[in-house]
Amino acid sequence: MRSILLGGAAVLSLTAAAAAFAQAVPAAQPGHRPHARMTQTELRTDVQGHVAKMFGKLDANKDGFVTQAEVDAIQTRREAKVEQRAARFDPAKMFARLDTNKDGKITQAEADAAQAARAQAKGKPATAHTSSGLFARLDSNKDGVVTKAEFDTAAAQMHVRIEQAGARRGDRADHMLATADANKDGKVSQAEMQQMALQHFDAADLNHDGKLTPDERKQARPAGKARGKA
Repeated sequence: MRSILLGGAAVLSLTAAAAAFAQAVPAAQPGHRPHARMTQTELRTDVQGHVAKMFGKLDANKDGFVTQAEVDAIQTRREAKVEQRAARFDPAKMFARLDTNKDGKITQAEADAAQAARAQAKGKPATAHTSSGLFARLDSNKDGVVTKAEFDTAAAQMHVRIEQAGARRGDRADHMLATADANKDGKVSQAEMQQMALQHFDAADLNHDGKLTPDERKQARPAGKARGKA
């Protein structure tokens, strides 16, 4: 819930095989990109409005409170969507699509060509994104090509990360719901949620200028993780 309160999206990033070429392949991929607001400066004066909007989505029965049951229901729906996307993801088909000359390996040129084709299909410049960094991560032996074995290994790691990320997010949501419940009545009001969001904002706003920059978010992240484990 902390990422929701600070305006971020769920941190379910599939950084292995599928995510490595998510920008390059015009097919449905599991996972999604970070929320745009996480890469922008946020004003303290905007926090309450953001929370009010999100609270309206969380408060399913519109009784003015968010309960554990409502949070659990949202988490269940998200997990179901992730499982559906993962089920549609076929590493073998993706590899075959990228391996254009069918020699059993993917080169940087092939990955770049697929990325350029995807960008063009979306009406964006071919240079809008680069696949070099992600390609390098897949190329585990650094021989300049990604083999089927390397691709399959990364895909297996991706599925493990899906399961781990889902479990961690559920734990964090439970912890943050309990933290936001200031009067300990088993439910969270919009005022309680806004109060906690402002507290997190102030903790991350390192220079206390009422603005939260992407750099401050990055610096505050380790401290936030430490608090979550406490």
